[in-house]
Amino acid sequence: MRKSAVHASIAAAVLVCGAFLLRAQDAAPAPSPAPSSEPKKITVTAKKFEFNPSHIELKVNQPVEITFQSEDTKHGFEQKELGVEKVVFSKDAPQTVKFTPTKVGTFPFKCAKFCGMGHSGMKGEIVVTE
Repeated sequence: MRKSAVHASIAAAVLVCGAFLLRAQDAAPAPSPAPSSEPKKITVTAKKFEFNPSHIELKVNQPVEITFQSEDTKHGFEQKELGVEKVVFSKDAPQTVKFTPTKVGTFPFKCAKFCGMGHSGMKGEIVVTE
């Protein structure tokens, strides 16, 4: 066999193998990221008359666990649109809520337990994104 014929045969074999590998790669779907089963954990501290943090960012369908603690007196939290019932917590009795946001949007919250004259200004928001 002549040298040029051998080179042509090798080149053809490389092309066929390359085309086969490209097709096999296109046929196999890319693995999708597995949803996280571990909840995102957040601690929110309340004191007259603020939440810290007062802005919480979450992802839709990502489980979350928010622990509320107080630095002074009884405070409360409630966000019905996200399915969170009212919880009341105090300095010696933190409360944890667990939920999974199922819709995108901005959901305001406020203190759900009267805590003094600045109570009405004690607000925050949960922002849920895709």
